[in-house]
Parts: sequence; C-alpha cells; structure tokens
Amino acid sequence: MKIHAHASGEGGIFANAYLVETDHGVVAVDATLTVSESRAFRAMLDAPGKPLLAVLLTHAHPDHVAGIGELVRGREAPVVALTSVAEMMREIEEPKRRQWQPVFKDEWIPRWTHPTRFVRDGEVLVLDGARFRAHDMGGGGDCRANTIWVLEGEPPVAFIGDLVFEGVHSYLADGQSEEWLANLGKARGLLADASAIYPGHGRSGTLRLLDGQERYLHAYRAAVSTLAAGRASLSADQKEALTARMRAFLPGAGLEFMIGLGADAIAGELAHSGGRDGR
Repeated sequence: MKIHAHASGEGGIFANAYLVETDHGVVAVDATLTVSESRAFRAMLDAPGKPLLAVLLTHAHPDHVAGIGELVRGREAPVVALTSVAEMMREIEEPKRRQWQPVFKDEWIPRWTHPTRFVRDGEVLVLDGARFRAHDMGGGGDCRANTIWVLEGEPPVAFIGDLVFEGVHSYLADGQSEEWLANLGKARGLLADASAIYPGHGRSGTLRLLDGQERYLHAYRAAVSTLAAGRASLSADQKEALTARMRAFLPGAGLEFMIGLGADAIAGELAHSGGRDGR
C-alpha cells in the first residue's frame, strides 16, 4: 500500500487529506476546504486510475469535509463516519457557510456531501484487504466529534485528524483544551505501536507529534490564564499580547489568525475550571 498526502495551501487552511492506494483501489481519508483544493485533490485521486473505495472522515470541520462531493462525483463510493461526526456536519454546515463564505467567496463550497455509512467505536472496515479501525475520541481535538482511523498492519499507521496541528497554530475556538489534552494521553496508549502518524495539519511523524501538540496547548492555556487573570474573555489588547506570545512560542508558523480566534473560548474554559493551566 502507498499513502499519498495532499497538503493544502494557506487558502485551504494548510489542511491535509490522504489517499491510501491499495492493489485495486484507493481510500480517501478526509477531503479539503475550497473549490480549488478539492479539484486538485480529485486530480490526485484520479491519477492511479483505480476506483475510489471509500471516503473516511476524521471529524466534521469544513477544511476536512467540504470537498467530499468533488471526490465522489461520478462514483458510488461510501462516505464513512461516526454518527457523531455526521450529526455535527449537519449542525454546522449552514452556520459555517454564513461565517466563511463572505471571506472565501467563490472558493467556498456551499453544499456539502454527507456520510452515507456509519461506524461505531472499534469497528473495522475492510477495503481491498486493508483494515481500517475507527476509534471514537469524542470531544477533545479541535471539535467535539473526533475519530482516529488506524490502518492495521505490521506495523500500523494512524490518521488522527486535528488531534495534532504540526507546524501551524491550533484552532481552539471550540474551547475543549482540557479534553484535548486528555485525548493526547489516550492516543499515546492507543497508538503505541504505530510507525507513522498522519495529522490533519502539518507533516507526518511519530508519537512525538503528540508531545509537540501538548506543549502548544499548555503554552496557550498558560498565556491566556496570565492575561485573563480569572476573567472569561480577553480584551483586544490582550488578544494582541496573546498573539505575540504564541508567535514567539512557535515562530514562523502559519494560521496566526487562529491564536486570537480561540482566546475567549479558552479564557471561559479556564475561568470555569479555576483559571489556571494545571499540568
């Protein structure tokens, strides 16, 4: 089997989507955000000249699901997800369109293609001999419905969605950083034998990717805790100060606008839990 990565550019939020090429077909893991990125990913899919066997979804955010329709156009491949991921897609599709179409304009995909097949935690999907096991991680990534897909083998590899943002700033606007940290710990045990981890943003790597994400979350929470001083939100000046601190923590990283976007959500989370980043 071969694994091909499509790494979107800045206009596609630097999101990754993957193709697992088997002897007789191709399995996609996630899709892309914009019209242009979706067409580029479809071209990658078409290149081997093999049928699309399925599209597996890790979570429901637009930069990983909006372009599903382009992948399955003219094909009969199932779109596979946890029920929680499918439900969240339906819930957020219209609010996300209202929020982001004015920004992306004609690049925004206005109508999504939704899952057609559902899996449960621990269920195995066999596609052309390749065994993909779904692990329901619940809340605790950059959204409240998250899946890790493990491609079982000797050794296994894992597609972890937005459990890790490698080399870019993380999306924290859903305010679930405590659950995210807990899931990083859970994933360490789950993926102990994995030879490679494929994240939703950034380069693939080993389990050390989880360590880097953990350090980022602690740094962000500590900075917000100091600036908010127990309050549930940050002022505009405090958000600028937070951006400066995280820019220094991760110099040269993309998606800098994400820093301020999550500030109030994490301030509210910390205020509710006592206001400090406990390790």
